[in-house]
Amino acid sequence: CRTGFYMSLLGSPTEERVGEAWLAAMRDVLAVNRMEEIPELNEFQCGTYTMHSLEEAKRIAQGIIDQGIGVNKNDDIALSPERLKALGNDVQ
Repeated sequence: CRTGFYMSLLGSPTEERVGEAWLAAMRDVLAVNRMEEIPELNEFQCGTYTMHSLEEAKRIAQGIIDQGIGVNKNDDIALSPERLKALGNDVQ
């Protein structure tokens, strides 16, 4: 997708299983040879279908594969109330 890579989950898969599926999806991106092979890439199913770049998607997918998949926990990356205030947010 031009706005990013997305994955929908059903049930409660393990983080490991999601990571493996994500890597498999990135390998699928690398295997696409022509834009015509991309599902839903048409005016009826994608609002930005004319903006897609298979070359760019492949670069991004390869970068993800090269860097590996990690898991970010919300609590680990949450900004402190002080930091939020410093950024101009109205924190109670």
